Amino acid sequence: MDNSISITFGEPKHGWLPVDFVHQDFQLDFAASDVLNDPIEELYNTVSKLQDNNSRKVVWWLEPGAYFFEFDKKGQNITLIISETNNLHNEKEEKRVLFTITDDKDKILKPFISALKKFSLLTYEENHWPYKLEKTKTQSL
Repeated sequence: MDNSISITFGEPKHGWLPVDFVHQDFQLDFAASDVLNDPIEELYNTVSKLQDNNSRKVVWWLEPGAYFFEFDKKGQNITLIISETNNLHNEKEEKRVLFTITDDKDKILKPFISALKKFSLLTYEENHWPYKLEKTKTQSL
């Protein structure tokens, strides 16, 4: 069975970024909002600054729900925990874990790095997505 991660970002339209994540039989296909945060920048900061015995989280806001990608690093391994909430603004709303994978840091991070590099090359209008991930940032990954 293929143990690799596939993550792709489509072209943003009207403040929504298409995201497709696949690992084995698990797939998430959604569009993240640009209103509360820049999930691409959060992802860049996560993959570029993740330290040992540390965790970082990316929030993909769906208005009102959200997906969370939490990366926990311990030695050469990273655990990726994907969870969701139906309402990001309701503190009482339960967060549900959808999927967890633990593997070598390269097997977890390289697909995300590759997707970030491809996204930094996309051309789109600022009114569709107000954030820009500079190519110079991704070159150092």
